[in-house]
Amino acid sequence: MSKANKITHGNITKEVFLFFVPLVISAFFQHFYGIVDAIIVGQNLGDLAFAAVGGSASKLITMLINFFVGVSAGVTVYASQYYGQGDTNSIKKIIYNGTISFLIFGIALSSVCLLFGLNYLKIMQTPQDTIKFSQIYLNTFLVGLVFCIFYNMFSGIFRGLGDSKTPLYVLIFCSILNILLDLLFVIVVPLGVFGVAFATVTAQGISAIILMYILSKRFKDEKISKEIDIKMISDIFKLGIPAGIQSIMYSLSNMLVQSTVNTFGYTSVTAWSAYLKIDSIIDVFVSALGSTAVTFVGQNKGAGNIKRIKESVIKIILITYIIVIPIIGIFILFRESLLLMFTDTKEVIEVAKTLFFVIMPMYILGIPNTICSQAVRGLGQSFKPMIITLIGVVGLRFIWVLLIFPLNPTIQFLGYCYPVSSFIMSIIFIVYFAKEFKKLKSPEPVKNFLSECVYG
Repeated sequence: MSKANKITHGNITKEVFLFFVPLVISAFFQHFYGIVDAIIVGQNLGDLAFAAVGGSASKLITMLINFFVGVSAGVTVYASQYYGQGDTNSIKKIIYNGTISFLIFGIALSSVCLLFGLNYLKIMQTPQDTIKFSQIYLNTFLVGLVFCIFYNMFSGIFRGLGDSKTPLYVLIFCSILNILLDLLFVIVVPLGVFGVAFATVTAQGISAIILMYILSKRFKDEKISKEIDIKMISDIFKLGIPAGIQSIMYSLSNMLVQSTVNTFGYTSVTAWSAYLKIDSIIDVFVSALGSTAVTFVGQNKGAGNIKRIKESVIKIILITYIIVIPIIGIFILFRESLLLMFTDTKEVIEVAKTLFFVIMPMYILGIPNTICSQAVRGLGQSFKPMIITLIGVVGLRFIWVLLIFPLNPTIQFLGYCYPVSSFIMSIIFIVYFAKEFKKLKSPEPVKNFLSECVYG
């Protein structure tokens, strides 16, 4: 409650920083071991393996993880509701039902992806030089996907119980363990691309077990309910699946672009992969501030602080620019040194250097899109933003790839789809947020606000 009171009544700028810094730390460690993965692969296994790890296989894996991160929101929401009500029995039921349903769903999805994984790589026009490595990396990860699912689900339960530190500590441990296992399975015991994927899956599995153990210790004096509750499982997925679908919208558009990048050959694929590793650092900050907007708008709407909603959104946008612009400037200035961490191939570096000027402006143009789209979700809209994202992001980039890109078929021109679509989406969501904000008339707190956030 004290945190909610600070968000609804404290100094907005101060509370924004206090809220989003832990999110950045968590995301940083996730990206950190991803970057170290890439460095170890690029420096020890060569450009072909690097392209395989960072190419089409990585896009599918990212999409699956993003989907389950969104779906796990269903568990987080209900765990939070029951914890606020003091309903320990329902918390135990959601732990059990969430574990069973996610296990079944995860195994089923992994099996389907394993069955059609090679076809996916071919559809994505993965270069023939890298397709063998890509298939090994993808299949290894898919076998262990359920561990990644459990890690996100248990982390969501802890956050729902008001504990964000335990998942962070376990994530830091997971990151360090992943790096050590990378060194073991790539350098000491040379298992190649398989070793990289196996290291990640193993680290995620151990981390999920640790979270499950800590959770069980927290309820050590109480028996975990082992009753299958179909309604509860249904409610979890009703809350989570719309969030999961919205989470994969950007992954779908990236897969579309990646399939076109693959047609340029492994030099361009490697350059694209190296650039994206650096680009992802900026995304950490923007995404964390977007998540901050959801909480600030949601809690202030629930408290009836209508004026503070607008103030929060404006300040979060300004803070995002203040943080992101200097980072972009530093990355552009030291772009060659940054790229040398992943590859020393001159041709690859020359291609990747051009992408800094082509794609990175996406963040400057797209900050209002990220913050306002999340703010609209905080106002109680979820389905409509999902549809807008589908049409505006996937649709615009699809049009660019099929109709505009052929006019100038270069990898740089292909990259322009990102800043162009981000700018257009910013305009759309600024207008949409302003429209939804004007509808807010009553200062009364919103009942059952969590459900409104999902169903609109």
